[in-house]
Amino acid sequence: MNHYTEIHPDGTRAYQFVADTAYVRESGTKGEHKAAEYILKEAEKIAAQPGKETYIQTPRMELFQCPDFQEKRAELTICQPYEKSYRVRAYLNGACTPAEGITAPFLFVGKGDDISLSKAKGAVVLVCDPVREDMINKIKDAGAVGFVTVCGTPLDQGEDRTPIQYRRKACDLPGAAIHYLDAVEIVEKEASMCRLNIQQSEISRNSANVAVRILGTEFPEEIVTVTAHYDSVPEGPGAYDNMSGGAMAMEAFLYFAEHRPARTMEFIWFGSEEKGLIGSQNYVKSHENEMGKHVFNLNVDLAGQLLGGNVLGVTADPTVCAALKALMEENQLGVTIKNQVWASDSNTFAWKAVPALTLNRDGFGMHTRHDTVEYISPRALAEGAKTLCTAAAWVANEPELSFEREIPADMKRELEKYFAS
Repeated sequence: MNHYTEIHPDGTRAYQFVADTAYVRESGTKGEHKAAEYILKEAEKIAAQPGKETYIQTPRMELFQCPDFQEKRAELTICQPYEKSYRVRAYLNGACTPAEGITAPFLFVGKGDDISLSKAKGAVVLVCDPVREDMINKIKDAGAVGFVTVCGTPLDQGEDRTPIQYRRKACDLPGAAIHYLDAVEIVEKEASMCRLNIQQSEISRNSANVAVRILGTEFPEEIVTVTAHYDSVPEGPGAYDNMSGGAMAMEAFLYFAEHRPARTMEFIWFGSEEKGLIGSQNYVKSHENEMGKHVFNLNVDLAGQLLGGNVLGVTADPTVCAALKALMEENQLGVTIKNQVWASDSNTFAWKAVPALTLNRDGFGMHTRHDTVEYISPRALAEGAKTLCTAAAWVANEPELSFEREIPADMKRELEKYFAS
């Protein structure tokens, strides 16, 4: 282990990086393309510094196609005991109804418990929370013909009353999200019959990863990746999720450009993460012939707000957690370490048998219009980037890595299930 006292990321510079990209960057849109060009130019400035051309490869943009779904119609009308239409948004990657929709009994099933779902055959069910594939399977097995889930809070007004759009494989069931306040009205009025109409189509979008590689001095055949996604959801500009992570990855590139590592390092800004980790999946596929050389992935996702704590979500053998704990204690960096599968691009590397972690920080406004640069702190960016660089320097420079590089069997099973859904 080492003290890394020379690591001093510039939080003000990182904040400016976030501010310069303070616009919606949904996958495949002009906003995402603009941000990719910005990141590429920032990386090119660093790589073009005198003398660095000998060990920093030319920054590059790796283009790919991102499959997606486009909502064409999402309608929910309560037919009995009253008639009223409510604003809903389709669960993308789910099923469509017939063109005329489906008319069926409407049933509130709370959290989707077995007793409530025992009455769901032939009905459209309302579930309290957004659902994932396991609950959708449960709803289908109960015989329901569609589902509606609740999002938002009772305090929302104006724009915040717009339902959130979710992407889930919905097992041949049409699904939609409705706002909390509308759901309350529906349940209070004891809705018993509805018409649900969901129409969507599959499309393809152009997206890109931005990457740059520093060749290692002693172990150039071994690769350490530092990653973050730069796309956002369409609802907001994604300063916290995740351009702050992108800024921290750029600070790491700046540091290692000046302090050349022993192992080769690749810095990657992924597109289309919000569509289902599409950018990172494209990366491991297009670099499949060298994945056996990858020794560790350090990912950042959700970062930069002041009031919160840094978490290292480690998808690897517990020996990695023990080593990281000792490293963070030696360098007096406050973190919580969790040994689990993490729902971010680190999953993609762990799925390919590469030990991985995601650096994550508590925050406000994820996937909403409130995820703006005003809530980002230069101090938090500097602290997070120092934690990231310290962990990366340890992995990139240790002569012998002291941890088991095998992904535990239970995590392998969970990852296989994750990417199969």
